[in-house]
Amino acid sequence: MKDTRFPDMVTGILLMLLAAYWFYVANGMTKVEFGIGPGGYPMFVSAGLFVVGLILTLQSVIQGLPKPKGKIDRKTALRVVIFVVITFLYVRLLRPLGFVLLTPPYLFFACCFFKYRRKIVAGIASIVVTAILYIVFRMIFYVPLPVFRLF
Repeated sequence: MKDTRFPDMVTGILLMLLAAYWFYVANGMTKVEFGIGPGGYPMFVSAGLFVVGLILTLQSVIQGLPKPKGKIDRKTALRVVIFVVITFLYVRLLRPLGFVLLTPPYLFFACCFFKYRRKIVAGIASIVVTAILYIVFRMIFYVPLPVFRLF
């Protein structure tokens, strides 16, 4: 088995930083009179993500960290950078293009990027997942999602 304690520690720290940022952003979202509001669910998820990152980091440190070898797989690092850039673009384009219009292509891209070979299933799944997320957040939780604005 590969020794993954150091990468696990780095992943745990990054998860905690990302969760703290998400919690901060969600805390600044619009407050509502009834219900959890648009920031409630992201705050809950980010708190859970922070706890998971903390557990992952502590487990790695308690088990003892080996010295990093300093060898980075360039192909894997490039794939991570590409996916992070595409995700950043998705988030930036979400407000002008809208959730319903932008999410299916993003999910389809993610399936293809992670080498899921059944393209038809990936396409159908991206549409179905988008529809389910829209129904859950917009119609059940009453969370306003970004909509397409032409002008």
